[in-house]
Amino acid sequence: MKRLFSVLMLVLLAGCSGLPPVNIPFLQTPAPAASPQPTATPFSLQASNTPNLFVINTAEATLTPGAGTQLPTNTALPTSTATYRPTITLEPIDPFLFTPSPNLFMSVQRSTAQLVWGPACEGARSIEFRTQVLPAKRLRYVTLWYRLQDKYSGRHTEWGGGAIFKDNDQGTYFYTLELSQIENYRSYTDAWFQYQLVASTAAQKVLGRSVVSRNEVSLTHCQILYP
Repeated sequence: MKRLFSVLMLVLLAGCSGLPPVNIPFLQTPAPAASPQPTATPFSLQASNTPNLFVINTAEATLTPGAGTQLPTNTALPTSTATYRPTITLEPIDPFLFTPSPNLFMSVQRSTAQLVWGPACEGARSIEFRTQVLPAKRLRYVTLWYRLQDKYSGRHTEWGGGAIFKDNDQGTYFYTLELSQIENYRSYTDAWFQYQLVASTAAQKVLGRSVVSRNEVSLTHCQILYP
């Protein structure tokens, strides 16, 4: 029996060898899958002139104060200030400007405390006086006496004037003094205009005097006020 089986197997094998090859998938041994081959990556050195992005995107360096570093500081420009010149001490008034009689002048008013001269500025070129005088026997005249005294050197003119006030018959006297009436005023760039009022009789006998105004009115050239 075994011998018969062997003969049949040989016949079958011989017949199969003559047949064309038949593709039977389940009888074939699958070929192993091909593993992926590494691909070559091109490699090249960077060009020497390639910009550095980190340098481009980096903010500009700032100067930080440190040891041995001094930052510039803003220096204020010098400002010019007017030079202050103290005025001199006024000398005592001459005794002849006072009388032992009672003061007849109740009030003395003036229109300005600043007279100016020169064409380069605006200002008062005259000064008006107004005074209230007590009734007095034989009172006939109220007159104005004045002088200029330099504020810094003490130089001064002599007392002069004698301008006669007008009155309203009610005890009020008034007078306007023009700049041109002040003698030698162009010789003083900054001076005190000192004045005194005198009440007298028709024979020019003094009945009373007002207090001398020594530093209440100035007479100044324009270049001093507006240099």
